[in-house]
Amino acid sequence: MKAYVSIDLEGLPGVSSVTMISPDRSQFQRAVKIMTRIVNEVSQILLKSGFERVVVADSHGLMTTIDYLDIPRGVSLIQGYPRPFSMVTGIDSSFNMVLYLGYHAAAGVRYGFLDHTYSGRVFHEIYVNGVKASEYLVNTLYVNEIGVPVALLAGDHYLKVDVEKHTPWVVFVEFKKGVSRYAAIYDSLDEVIDRLRIGVEEAITRLKNGKLGLINWSKPYSLEIRVRDPLIADALEHNDKFTRIDAYSLKASANTAKELLGLIEVAALIGYGIESLKTSIK
Repeated sequence: MKAYVSIDLEGLPGVSSVTMISPDRSQFQRAVKIMTRIVNEVSQILLKSGFERVVVADSHGLMTTIDYLDIPRGVSLIQGYPRPFSMVTGIDSSFNMVLYLGYHAAAGVRYGFLDHTYSGRVFHEIYVNGVKASEYLVNTLYVNEIGVPVALLAGDHYLKVDVEKHTPWVVFVEFKKGVSRYAAIYDSLDEVIDRLRIGVEEAITRLKNGKLGLINWSKPYSLEIRVRDPLIADALEHNDKFTRIDAYSLKASANTAKELLGLIEVAALIGYGIESLKTSIK
């Protein structure tokens, strides 16, 4: 058996400040230790439960947060950015299940710690089929289209609503609870890992008992993105896939989840380019 693990940072316990989210920040190395520890704990549980290979997608920022020197035998690591399909790069039908760790609330969720969807610098909010979309929901549409079920989601308390409403077969483990966009509450790491271990074991049981499902939303998918700078919308409206709604909003249609995620990624990269251009003009 093979398991695919996608791990982000903002939804991890112990992460409560912007000083921890990028390599140039003062407390980033604390975040590296936390992420690496959690990856190792989950990998060991999976390997001891009969999985021959665990593939971990380092999925935060520049996507090089996990310390490769501390990764155990039996684990493969996907790192680096940009890369196709971002947080779920490299998944295919050979995997038995997906686990999401450290995931955060969607952009626009009240009290969600560092809430955003794919790019807080580019997007204000993203909607799919009229639903405020988290990275969890869009990534799940993509991996389920390939035929791989999601078994576990561990992260910010406010993601529990997504699980209960759209994927009730998925095991949810609360890592933290945002109390504002820049503050959160969480238990000791040992307590969190104890709950995570129980959650992973339950996810494996559900897989073996055939109790995991696949999300089924109507197609074509309707995508609406609301950007933070109208200049980004100015650029995107010339792409035939997007239709301009107003100064900040565009819409598009996608026949597959692969196309949907691709459109979001293209918009994000164009947005990054525009942001970079703005800072380089002197």
